[in-house]
Amino acid sequence: MKLSHIALIVLLTIGVTLTTFRFADLHAPQGEGAVPHATKESAYERIMRTGTLRCGYLLYPKFIERDPNTNAFSGMWVDLMEEIGKQLSLKIEWTEEVGTANAFDGLKTKRYDVMCLHFNQTPGRARVTEFTTPVLFFPTFAYVRADDTRFDHNYEKINDSSVRMAYLEGEFTQFLKAEKFPKAQSVSLSNMTDVSQVLLQVAMGKADIAMTEPSTAEPFFLHNPGKLKRVVGPSLRMQAGGLDVAVGENALRNMLDTTIRALLASGTVEKLAVKYTTSADQYFFPTQPWGASAQPVGNGG
Repeated sequence: MKLSHIALIVLLTIGVTLTTFRFADLHAPQGEGAVPHATKESAYERIMRTGTLRCGYLLYPKFIERDPNTNAFSGMWVDLMEEIGKQLSLKIEWTEEVGTANAFDGLKTKRYDVMCLHFNQTPGRARVTEFTTPVLFFPTFAYVRADDTRFDHNYEKINDSSVRMAYLEGEFTQFLKAEKFPKAQSVSLSNMTDVSQVLLQVAMGKADIAMTEPSTAEPFFLHNPGKLKRVVGPSLRMQAGGLDVAVGENALRNMLDTTIRALLASGTVEKLAVKYTTSADQYFFPTQPWGASAQPVGNGG
């Protein structure tokens, strides 16, 4: 057989094969049960197809807690996500527990759809995640042993090489330390450690100071009375807290933004905040377009 004939046969075979694949692709089932190509399906598309929103999460006192006996979840952010699911007719699935340093990795690899806990919205984190509209604003204060008055009304003294500061690796206060108190020594804990452990380092004398939110400090005070106190002074930083999605998930972020705004306007977020608040400066509401400035929430107890 001549080479030209062989070449013609090869070309015809390739053409028939490509046509077959093209025909099969065009006539593949596209109904509710069909699974799109995994590499092309966005988190939004997967959520719409399955009716389930998968949450990545950290266990965080008062916000996301899990009963060790029943594995049942509870807390402010658990209630918030259930309300979001109710508004969107979606099932909420608590898919994967993560740490502060790897929380956004699972969004990129699509192991879960949303990081369902407030991460302080910082420029560095904006490189690897997209933030929703804020649900609440969270103040950060400094905490020391009960008899330590060195830093009252004088935060500048914290920025000294003799001062030891505890924080979780990858958590917001690590960045805050680098920005405000770079000279202080670092007492870093694993990102999978309970956030209250930074306060324990101070109480045990392994660190001089730690920074965290009042919602974290107050349960520690309750179980360890007389051990620590808040440094006298204003909030070190007021940070926006909402949900997080993968970079490029615009449709998902827009859906969540719309729902969060609706829950703020209806007073649902306020009811949830008051339910889990014991003092008036734990959380603040975002400024609303109808003119109300940020206001503290809580019963003031």
